[in-house]
Amino acid sequence: MKRALSFALSTVLLASFSQAALAKDKSLTREAREKMARKACITGDFHKGVDILADLFIETRDYTYVFNQGRCFQQNHRWEEALDRFDEYLRKATGIPSDEVAEVQKYVADCKSHLVPAQPASAVAPPVAPPPPPPAEPPPGIAKSTAAASTAATAAPLPATHGAPPGSGLRVAGIVVGAVGVAALAAGALMSVKTHSLVDDMVSNGYDPNKESSRKTYETMGWVSFGVGAAAIVAGATMYYLGWSGARSTSAETNISVVPVFGPDRAMLVFQRGIQ
Repeated sequence: MKRALSFALSTVLLASFSQAALAKDKSLTREAREKMARKACITGDFHKGVDILADLFIETRDYTYVFNQGRCFQQNHRWEEALDRFDEYLRKATGIPSDEVAEVQKYVADCKSHLVPAQPASAVAPPVAPPPPPPAEPPPGIAKSTAAASTAATAAPLPATHGAPPGSGLRVAGIVVGAVGVAALAAGALMSVKTHSLVDDMVSNGYDPNKESSRKTYETMGWVSFGVGAAAIVAGATMYYLGWSGARSTSAETNISVVPVFGPDRAMLVFQRGIQ
């Protein structure tokens, strides 16, 4: 009973907050709401952008907002929805100049060019690719269930260096790898700043296909840099720890093997240490 009352109270509060947010948006000027819709469409939140444009159309009955809905869908690669909005604009809007009609027809042709035509029933089936080769046997110490879906490569063992403190080579390697990770994180942060700068530029000056392409490129590079940086820092810290723990053992020579393991849903580095 208490859980039911708590759920009902949460539902009422959520509905109240949603109505308050909607009322706040509608209290803005038309120009401010148009800017919000344009920013939402450019940044990929086409649901929000189309919803704002729908409210503006209901208030004004201006079919320009229907056309803008089509452009929002087109910018986000929603080709069928964009065609529906462009068709509605051409059918219902009155007094459209001929040059604007030609522009809308260009957008319609662009959307149709991205739709994949249906394949005929008599189409020749593509050749069947040969089955992949069987996976290699897993290395000792690795579970077969993991190695069967992964490609493992064993790095050459790192023997202890005579005349130097035990584990010093591995600690130095860990510091170098960690530094590379920090540099990669810095590069990712720079890509993120560049991405936000391009979004603000398009919001202020209008949508530009070239800038949108550059924004997507910087965004992808940023995520890749963050991933590489995080992995390098973890690997460097692990290598440093193994080198430090190896320095505590001076009675035997230590070999370290690094085994990268990649699977369909995981990626890891396996460190194996043997005593000679």
